[in-house]
Order: sequence, then C-alpha cells, then structure tokens
Amino acid sequence: MCKSLWYPSVEDVLAIHDDIVSEYPDTPSGVQNRGDIEFALHYIDEGSFGSTPETIHEKSYHHLRFLVANHPFVDADKRTALNTTVVFYFLNGYRFEYDDKIRTILKQFGTDETAVDREDTIEYLRNHTEESSLAGEIEKWRDDLIQYGIEQLTDDSSDPND
Repeated sequence: MCKSLWYPSVEDVLAIHDDIVSEYPDTPSGVQNRGDIEFALHYIDEGSFGSTPETIHEKSYHHLRFLVANHPFVDADKRTALNTTVVFYFLNGYRFEYDDKIRTILKQFGTDETAVDREDTIEYLRNHTEESSLAGEIEKWRDDLIQYGIEQLTDDSSDPND
C-alpha cells in the first residue's frame, strides 16, 4: 500500500489544465464537470465501493483513466491527464518516461475505456518509471532556478512607473 503520497488537488489539476490551454491557443478552456475531477482524485487516494488502488502505478492508471474517460474538460483531457500523472509520479519520487504508446492508451481511454487492458497498462507504467530523488532533481536544475530567480528580481516589467 502506498503511504505518505502527494496527491494533486482539484486546483492543481485545474492549474495544469490552464497551463496547457495557455500553450495552445486553439484549445478552448473550461471545465465541463468539476465533480468528475473530484471523483478521480478521491478514487486514487481513497478508493470507492470497496476497491482502492494500492500501488503508485495502479493509482496512475486510474488517474489517466478517469481524467480522460470522464471528459471533465471542454478540451485537453488527455494532455491534462498525462501531465497530471507525470507530476504525480515526480512529486512521489518517480520519473515517468513515456513513449508513443501512451498516446494510444489515452486515445482508447477517450473513446472506449473497456478496450484498455488494465494489467498491460499498469505494467507499461511500471516499466516506464524509475525512482528518482526530488533533491537530486532540484540540484540538476539549481543553476536554472538561480538564473530564473535573478531574472525575476531584475525584471523591469514590475516597475509601478510603467
């Protein structure tokens, strides 16, 4: 059983969705059903109807499944599900290195979720993740983070006289 995991909030998922929409001007924004997002997040954390996903890979499977199959957004369900799952793995100490097969899985979830083999997909997720150290990842980005901080401190666009 996974313990002490970080789980995204609805606001986290909405922020990820908003970031995706802002990167793609042709993608309409909007939430069709916030309850579908809440259900997905509740299910991966606590389960439902006597069934609870136990491993991080089972939780990730359901993350993808519910955020795509239930179509909670006007658009970008698959991209939001994938990005949320990458963040979920990352903040729980894993790096998810997916390939083109994930697109097929996401499309199947979006059109006919019964066509997705649960065990094969969980195995795919397991085979495409590796443990990582958040501290180690931050150290890799240290110079970029410092440069970003310096740029934020010296950014003239925040000058109230503009």
